[in-house]
Amino acid sequence: MTPAPALRGWSLVELMLAIGLGLLLLTVVLHLVSGHVEEQRRLLLESRLTQDLRTAVEMIARDVRRSGYWADVSGGVWDSSRPTATLTANPYRGAVLNGPAAAPWLGYGYSRDLTENHISSNQEKFGLRLNTSAQVIEWRLSGSAVAPDERDHWQALTDPALMRVTRLSIRLDEVRHSLLAHCPNTACGARTDCPPEWIQRRVRIEVDAQDARDARVQRQQSTETRLRNDEVVGACPP
Repeated sequence: MTPAPALRGWSLVELMLAIGLGLLLLTVVLHLVSGHVEEQRRLLLESRLTQDLRTAVEMIARDVRRSGYWADVSGGVWDSSRPTATLTANPYRGAVLNGPAAAPWLGYGYSRDLTENHISSNQEKFGLRLNTSAQVIEWRLSGSAVAPDERDHWQALTDPALMRVTRLSIRLDEVRHSLLAHCPNTACGARTDCPPEWIQRRVRIEVDAQDARDARVQRQQSTETRLRNDEVVGACPP
């Protein structure tokens, strides 16, 4: 009878080579999986930061556009057929930009009355600013004047646990149109409230922010809005 062939096992060198190749393949696969997981995580953080930042900016723009809203605006409209008539001043008029240059404050007001009382109360003065220490945008809920102050009531608009605001830029542009040509008398003389003017305002806001969990994830959002409630100031000369 022919003897059965002897079974030949792996040598130590072959076993070590197989293990080495297996470990190398496993390392490559783990690296690819790790890179994919990290990329997915980064995209998720970027998406969340973009959405949070866009929501904050849209809320700001929507509120700022209401600046100067007055339920009895007809009382302050200048009429060329009654050039000497006394106009009622809008109690919610004006928008003020102040505070430090690196973190400006914007202040404004608008009516929230169910029935207009023609009084700009503390709860009808609003604004926004950057709290540089907490790295959040703060909303003013009440104040004593149109110009914001440290003593006013402020509340965080952005969540520092999710987003850290590193820069807030606010630009307030005014365009003044003289209405003197519509006056019967165009000689102002020494009057300081002449000529009557029509004021249009635009606000541009830029916000830079980074994710609170990963500072490498950064985004910028901007908006520019025209204030809907124009202002008329001054009067025709007698």
